[in-house]
Amino acid sequence: MRLSAMEGEKVTSVRTFLERHGNLKVKGWAAKIERMIAAIVPAWLAQLALRLALAVPFWRSGLGKWDGFLELNDVAVLLFTSEFQLHLPGGPYPFPAPAATAFVVACAEVLLPVFLALGLATRLVALGLLAMTIVIQLTVPDGWPIHLTWAAMALGVITWGAGRLSLDHWLVRPVAPGK
Repeated sequence: MRLSAMEGEKVTSVRTFLERHGNLKVKGWAAKIERMIAAIVPAWLAQLALRLALAVPFWRSGLGKWDGFLELNDVAVLLFTSEFQLHLPGGPYPFPAPAATAFVVACAEVLLPVFLALGLATRLVALGLLAMTIVIQLTVPDGWPIHLTWAAMALGVITWGAGRLSLDHWLVRPVAPGK
């Protein structure tokens, strides 16, 4: 049996290929394309999109748990009391203090997305949402495709921060001397 030309070959990035072969004309052309794409989609826009995309599902879930100001609806408490369970080895196990857990989760699902959308304490908030995503995955194991997406967005926000269009950016901006 004969291997095709692609089998067994190492995959190389375009940048590595161009560097290896020293084609300066192509390098310049590739660099121009890369700069054009970066200008069309600036990093701050991607960071804003990640923050908003991660905030929306948690915000919507949080709003659905309230009947009024600091008044949880019966369904939220019922879910944590009888439906939701942690699927850990040897389990599933019920949530500890289900009414208190429901209250804390509902508060977090409303507050953390607001902070995330505003870009305030962004990395810490994204870490909190990542932790919530892990607990949600342990509660609803079949939801892993969407949970993986949430985790990837949270990791992106944790890694790259809030970006220029955020309160974090404006609060930590260096002030020019004499102002």
